[in-house]
Amino acid sequence: MLRSEVIESQKTQADFLKWKIIAVATVASISFGLASTTNSNVQGAKLLLCLVPLICAYVDLTSLHIMIRIIMIGIYLKRAGNGYEAFVFEVRERKGANPFVFEALALHGSSLVFNIIIVVLAFVLPEGADNWPAKYLSAYRMSGGLGIVVTLLLGGWYNSRAKEIVRVAELTIK
Repeated sequence: MLRSEVIESQKTQADFLKWKIIAVATVASISFGLASTTNSNVQGAKLLLCLVPLICAYVDLTSLHIMIRIIMIGIYLKRAGNGYEAFVFEVRERKGANPFVFEALALHGSSLVFNIIIVVLAFVLPEGADNWPAKYLSAYRMSGGLGIVVTLLLGGWYNSRAKEIVRVAELTIK
């Protein structure tokens, strides 16, 4: 039963990553698509790009929760005598041998890339009343920069939490 919960959690996490890309692409396409019109009511759509860091942070937090839950189930199964989980934890403890590092890399790497793109756009988009007002470009710099900081903080927080959970489980659960 717990093994199937791990599999379902992994499927859910893969869906979250997929929806993260879809949501960011949708927001960007709406922002750039509507930005090409000159209607002043639609000009505010350019600010939709500032939502990208929030989308990334939400998906990252939800995915990190799922990853921690999977680790907890793995610890429990290891303690219950599951040979596969014991093997996985042995491999994970060796420096540079974590087979699941790419999952977190995809999660945090995509957020970093999306946020960096927003910051870069703030410096390369043409500034001016008919193109991209300076206040919008400043908002891009601020939201993208904040998104980068949040992504880095979440990555560090996840790593420290995961290590501490494994450490506490190893010490307390016999």
